[in-house]
Amino acid sequence: MRYQIRHAAGLYWLLDMYQEGVPYKAPLAMNEMGASIWEMMAGGMGTDEIIDTLAARYQENRETIAHDVEQFRSRLEAYGIAVT
Repeated sequence: MRYQIRHAAGLYWLLDMYQEGVPYKAPLAMNEMGASIWEMMAGGMGTDEIIDTLAARYQENRETIAHDVEQFRSRLEAYGIAVT
């Protein structure tokens, strides 16, 4: 698996395990919600399923969670991670 999540210093870090170091790509810091979204995406869950799961887990409405998921996906894309 190219990307792996690690927890350290109160944050979750997404590490690129295949980078060669030049240029160095720093780990992407994220909160617990971001780590949950990443794990579900990496596990093959679709966007609607992720939104439903998180809405139930955090007892939040779908629109708020959908916005959070979209922001996270945009952040991944800006970091250079292709999101399907």
